[in-house]
Amino acid sequence: MENIKGSCLCGKNHVMIKRYGNFVYSCHCDMCRKMTAGPVMAVDPEKSDNVELQLDAELVTYYQSSPDVERAFCATCGTYLFWHHLVRDHYCFNAELFPEIIADAQFGLQVFYDRKPNYYDFANETKKFDSHWQEVE
Repeated sequence: MENIKGSCLCGKNHVMIKRYGNFVYSCHCDMCRKMTAGPVMAVDPEKSDNVELQLDAELVTYYQSSPDVERAFCATCGTYLFWHHLVRDHYCFNAELFPEIIADAQFGLQVFYDRKPNYYDFANETKKFDSHWQEVE
């Protein structure tokens, strides 16, 4: 897919991924779960040259959740927009911003699986990696 457009709940902030497949993954880290009350379902377009942010600077709130990572939210509707690793210039977006991707998404990866609480599980067969990026069986 090319030029895949996404927006927040209120539609005031837009993002575009220039090239992407239909892959969605989940993150079970403590911060993602606290931010969304569950695992984050995300898409990973990687570097900023594959992303076009069409954000209203007055309508986006940034939160630096760790020394190298910032998270962005719509200041109007509260939608979680993305996670950005500042040093690597790596982006991961909320998958639900992109109806075109999730319409036929393949869910095949869970990260920070060792942080997943016991009260939920996904039925999908996926690869699983712990917080040390070791594959979990």
